[in-house]
Amino acid sequence: MSERVCQEVRGQLPDYVDRTLPQLRRKLVALHLRRCAACQAEFSAQRELRSGLAALARAGEPPPDGLLETLLQQSSSPRGAAPLRGAVSGARPALSVALLLAGAASAAGAGYASWLSAKHLRRRLRP
Repeated sequence: MSERVCQEVRGQLPDYVDRTLPQLRRKLVALHLRRCAACQAEFSAQRELRSGLAALARAGEPPPDGLLETLLQQSSSPRGAAPLRGAVSGARPALSVALLLAGAASAAGAGYASWLSAKHLRRRLRP
């Protein structure tokens, strides 16, 4: 089979497994699957994945009672919204500014050095 056709069919396999493809396209994919062993194997893997995910969704335990209320209460507490301690988090603004300035200065210096060396190389390479 043509690799291009196989790629097209493999891209439509999830919709084919979910049975959401239009009827004509579904028939074309089915026809290709009858002739192509590689795409048939991919289709089988997609179908197994789909059935496994459906089984997991059915077997899931419901969350404990009061979980949502507990999470909402924890997220609204002032302790939960406090930034982590450290220079970048804002606990030490002077250190944060110093680090940012040092980074910007070193980046600007590296950029200038690169530009200058490229300029000198261009001059040397001119005939």
